[in-house]
Amino acid sequence: METRVKKLIIGLALLAGCQKTVTTLPAPASRPGVTAGGAATGGTSPRAALDGFMAAVKAGDLQAMGTFWGTDQGPALTLMPQAEREERELIMVCYLKHDSYKVTDEQPGMDGKRVLSVTVTRKDLSRSTNFTMVAGPGARWYVLSMQMDPLRDLCAQR
Repeated sequence: METRVKKLIIGLALLAGCQKTVTTLPAPASRPGVTAGGAATGGTSPRAALDGFMAAVKAGDLQAMGTFWGTDQGPALTLMPQAEREERELIMVCYLKHDSYKVTDEQPGMDGKRVLSVTVTRKDLSRSTNFTMVAGPGARWYVLSMQMDPLRDLCAQR
């Protein structure tokens, strides 16, 4: 079995035992800019970052996900090794793949972050969860984390 597949299976097994949140990324070696390959990363607002991230999830576009998922230091695309980033993104795709989603609320979070309450719908199941958004370099916004446990049965549904 290919090494990436083995790692994904191990990651999914470990995730099954987790109930909390996909959280922040490792600290970068240096502060990146707000571009990846010449294109702007993140969103101009918390909602724009969420919309870009969810569109990338729906399309299964891991590279695009990495431009909207990040920290106050910038996008995951420039902060993480590709293999590790893609493994995490594949897990997020399982939980977040959707037919539709709706932002039901937006509230201030700690340290300037924003918390978006989102209802994710796949087939006949709808589940609500919270996304924490953070401002990064160049006033760009990124998906910092999301609560995965409320979405567990969406991942189980195929």
